[in-house]
Amino acid sequence: MYFTYHFSLANKCLFPFYALLLILLISRCVSVAQDKLTIEARPLGQLPAVLKESSGLAVTEINRIWTHNDAGNTNEIFCVDTTGTLLRSLFVYNALNIDWEDLAMDPQRNIYINDAGNNANDRDDLRIYIIPNPDEVESSFIEADIIDFDFPDQNTFPPPQSNRNFDIEALAWWNGYLYLFTKNRSNPQNGYCKLYRLPALAGTYTATLLDSIYLGNSNASARVTAADINHETGELVLLTADRIVSFTNYPHDRFFSGTMTDYYFSEKMGQIEALVFYTHRKLYMTEEGSSSNPGYLYDIDLDLIDDLPENSGTGYFRVSPNPSQGLFRMKTPPPTKVSCNYLPSKDN
Repeated sequence: MYFTYHFSLANKCLFPFYALLLILLISRCVSVAQDKLTIEARPLGQLPAVLKESSGLAVTEINRIWTHNDAGNTNEIFCVDTTGTLLRSLFVYNALNIDWEDLAMDPQRNIYINDAGNNANDRDDLRIYIIPNPDEVESSFIEADIIDFDFPDQNTFPPPQSNRNFDIEALAWWNGYLYLFTKNRSNPQNGYCKLYRLPALAGTYTATLLDSIYLGNSNASARVTAADINHETGELVLLTADRIVSFTNYPHDRFFSGTMTDYYFSEKMGQIEALVFYTHRKLYMTEEGSSSNPGYLYDIDLDLIDDLPENSGTGYFRVSPNPSQGLFRMKTPPPTKVSCNYLPSKDN
């Protein structure tokens, strides 16, 4: 329910009055708050018990979604379909799951397994495992190539609590490089996500620190738990507990210099830790659960947004039709519906 105002411009003499009223109402709404885009995470199915802590996603084919568990679990990746049903698993025999957090995939469908989860910010053994397209591996076992890396700006393990921003739980591939995004564990929370770059080739490297961006002063807004880049459009998405953050129209790989858009979840989510594009603007997302109650696989369409959510409070409006040729309606909170109609009298 909203205040709904109906305006007729048939009486041109009174048009300036209604135009002024509309401008005042719009100015009030804009000054109160910014538009808040809201998206829905639609559950597709519950994950199998073996995937109690899904923390990364890669889509190799339609209906073939690869994922893995995080810290302390087996060094396996698992394939599920779009209902969450387990199809197969693949054991990476020269790997160790210290803290696997996120998957990335290149156009050849090589999979990059991020073993750089670093809750305490005290690890000096950060790794990324590279395996070929798992759909083409007939065996249940695979050997990985390895990237070892460290950070140019970390000298103590762990650093002071105010500078604990070296936990990597978000990874994406783009144009021959891997991009790493930090999950900020500083206390007090300083709100910044850092961006690092690595060559997407086996070897030992010091990551290049490219940039950082302020995402908010709460853990829910600042802690990034997953990332992905659409290889066709270049859109980058980051996942936090309360929203998906999108970056488009950026120069080269300076993602944070592009257009930033926040898509807030319409409902409070569980422990969401994995996100991946599967078409132009559609994504899959998974959450952690437990062996007795695994998390769910979700479907998200970034084009299906509610730009005037029911619980938005003040600060939003919608004008329709837009453009209008005489009769239009403006919709704005609070939760009461009032109609204000003007019809020209017979004397006009």
